[in-house]
Amino acid sequence: MNQIEKHDKMSFMEKIQQPENNTRFVFEEQFAKKEKFEVAGGTAEVVDIRPENAKTDVPVFFAPAWACTAKVYKPALERLSETNRRVISLNHPRIGGLSSADLQAYKTREEYPPEELRKALSILDVLEQKGIEKVDVITHSEAAINVAIAATLHPEKFRNIVFFAPAGMIGEDTFSRLLKGFKGQSKRPPSLNATVHEDGSAGFAEIPITETQKQVGAKAFTEVLKYFAKNPVRAINETLNISKSQIHTMLRYLHERGIGIVVMASVDDPVFPMDKMQEIAKADMLDGFLSVRGGHGMIGEHPELYVMAAEQMLSALEAKKQKNSIRILPTRAAPPHQTDREDGQKIRSD
Repeated sequence: MNQIEKHDKMSFMEKIQQPENNTRFVFEEQFAKKEKFEVAGGTAEVVDIRPENAKTDVPVFFAPAWACTAKVYKPALERLSETNRRVISLNHPRIGGLSSADLQAYKTREEYPPEELRKALSILDVLEQKGIEKVDVITHSEAAINVAIAATLHPEKFRNIVFFAPAGMIGEDTFSRLLKGFKGQSKRPPSLNATVHEDGSAGFAEIPITETQKQVGAKAFTEVLKYFAKNPVRAINETLNISKSQIHTMLRYLHERGIGIVVMASVDDPVFPMDKMQEIAKADMLDGFLSVRGGHGMIGEHPELYVMAAEQMLSALEAKKQKNSIRILPTRAAPPHQTDREDGQKIRSD
């Protein structure tokens, strides 16, 4: 080995031995090693990032939006792992798994949209096969529906959930309105611009377009096309299910069971408008409602801000529990489909 080669090799070794570089190296290595599990939806690819010294024994499950994969959320998963949390996510299968007939035969067929039930069962299958007893969760968009279903089926597996730009929280919706909302993402959200107070003093600083945002946007576009092409029928049925789903009754049930819940909504979200969410959200179904700047995809496009905020919400929820400030509920609390009568009166569970 000549002197130049030796110097280059030593420089590389010195670099990866620096804490921040070593952390990046470990992340890249673990991100590349995707596990495969047979689940309700088919064969799921799962990412599992394990820190050397975990902040908590309970991992964070990052639940993806419709048509988005771990590739889209790679910067977000990396940011989350930098908080010393174990991070798990999956790519929902496009082919195979439970058939429509299987889902129709499932005992909860009258309560949950079939495509969302399929994804919920896939999440539960991953947790079961990986031997994970309990998780904290960050959801994005459509994932709010399938995570809410999964948690309703098995609330004992869920500790705290942060819903970012959640589907199913704006009341009555239609397929055409949903498509129009997705199309509206092409416009830059006005709230990302710098603001000035009436007296001329500076308000909020601009949140600029970053290279991460460009890369995530391009990757999301590519993944959506691939996602649709692999199974157009399933993709269309999923979007129909999203437009018909409402989760607020499930959130109330989960909150009663002691699961911490925070909703994060973007003020310029065209897909699931924040003002409609605020009309639906009530104090008895969540611990907090956080309005943030930007649009629908901010948690993926600006993880340095929005993933970190979501992680802080998880930490705050756990701190709240440790102070014994979350209510203890009757163990016989009724599931959501049994809590409301046709006459609007609450069914007592005690």
